[in-house]
Amino acid sequence: MQDDRFEFPTNELRSRAARGAIINGLFLLAVESLGLVQAVVVARILNADEVGLYGIVSVTVITLLALKQVGIDEAYVQQDGEDQESAFQHAFTLDLGLSAGFAVLVAALSPVIGLIYGDFSLTPLMLALSLLPILFALQAPAWVFLRRMDFVRQRSLQAVVPVVTLGVTVGLILGGMGTWGLVIGALAGNAAAAAMAFKISPYRFAWRYDRQTARRYLHFSAPIFLAAICGLLIRQGQTLAFETKLGLAGAGYLTLAITLTRYADRADQMITQTIYPAICAITDKPARLAEVFEKSNRLTAMWALPFGAGLALFADDLVHFVLGDKWRPAIALIQIMGVSTAIYQLGFNWTAFYRALGKTRPQTVYAIAGLVVFAAVPIPLLFTRGATAFAWGLFAVNLVAGFLRWIYMRQLLPGVKIARFVFRSLIPPLVAATPILLWRNQTSADAGIGTLFLQLLLFASTYLFFTAVMERVLLREAVGYLRHRSAPDGPPTPTPAEGM
Repeated sequence: MQDDRFEFPTNELRSRAARGAIINGLFLLAVESLGLVQAVVVARILNADEVGLYGIVSVTVITLLALKQVGIDEAYVQQDGEDQESAFQHAFTLDLGLSAGFAVLVAALSPVIGLIYGDFSLTPLMLALSLLPILFALQAPAWVFLRRMDFVRQRSLQAVVPVVTLGVTVGLILGGMGTWGLVIGALAGNAAAAAMAFKISPYRFAWRYDRQTARRYLHFSAPIFLAAICGLLIRQGQTLAFETKLGLAGAGYLTLAITLTRYADRADQMITQTIYPAICAITDKPARLAEVFEKSNRLTAMWALPFGAGLALFADDLVHFVLGDKWRPAIALIQIMGVSTAIYQLGFNWTAFYRALGKTRPQTVYAIAGLVVFAAVPIPLLFTRGATAFAWGLFAVNLVAGFLRWIYMRQLLPGVKIARFVFRSLIPPLVAATPILLWRNQTSADAGIGTLFLQLLLFASTYLFFTAVMERVLLREAVGYLRHRSAPDGPPTPTPAEGM
């Protein structure tokens, strides 16, 4: 059976999604890690004040851009119009118009941000970054490849951003450009991706607007927009609070911690984008949806949890051997936020399932609850107990978020076994961390680089061994899809209990 949504028979949907997850996982390791390399290099070269300056500008721009990410791309993936070129052009028109509005908004706010923080060197940096919304919109052809589940072309296009950004940013910083190197690097990477998108787009870029289509997108996107406002208040609020309490250096410590820990959520973003078209195609099959939710989150946990545990264990060594002692005040912040961010990824993609069903209001309720807890716990702790207490407050916010996800997913898919897959996911990183903690407890002297290497090797090998043992059925299933690329899925095969 052929579905107009895809360029392959629908009975290959399961295997295509599985192969897509693996392709995106390899992309995560090979390309997205370039951003982590950039963060380390930048932190090594620049001082905390310079990183803090960029952190203030970037968090302002990115949080404003988050308001633009109101699900136009997901609504496009969800739709089943007969004329797909027209559908793309309608979605692109709305996104470009919204992007132009936000570009003007960022430019207009640039002197205001300088006034709020008492540093008008922020103004020209923000003016330059006001071009980002337009450059993001011009990368819209990636939506087409996502909808078709053509992940190789989608990721090839998206790989342009980190590759070009890394090269330009590091080159300019080594040349003495400082914070401007970060700004120009971000613009160059996204401009290159926009040019590539224009070249390989399967559809023409054209302005196409009608009220009925716009109204449909607005109905889908309005609750997401409200949720994005909550996210803006949280991100901007924590940056302003750190700058107020600890100065530019404090904002720099927070920026570094966020930059390092955000890679814990890369796997979730990759896997969620991979499976979203498949979710849209099976919204009438609750059992399949429950299976996709559980397995996708187990795959996410394989990356996010060891990454967070690794940051908690080795943040001190990262600062001592790589970043420099100037970042020592950020160690506790990195450790706690690393674990907190990793645990936050468990069940993070619940919104994709609600959006695929056209239900976006729960996301607004969830975001408002998160904002309330954020204002009530981490922010007061920052001003009364300091940055480490703030990080523990964020941990509390993430626990509340996890509880709300559990409630919503139980309502949507009562068959989802959330507690079981969460427990299974926590075992390998906890087991892998145990020998490192015991080793350090028995050794009082500071570890040298040789000892650090052995500890990293022990952590990684222990984690991989226990993951391979506990997730052998899921991993065998994924490998099986790779080996039988041309075979249709056929009817679902019963899986042993441990495979769920």
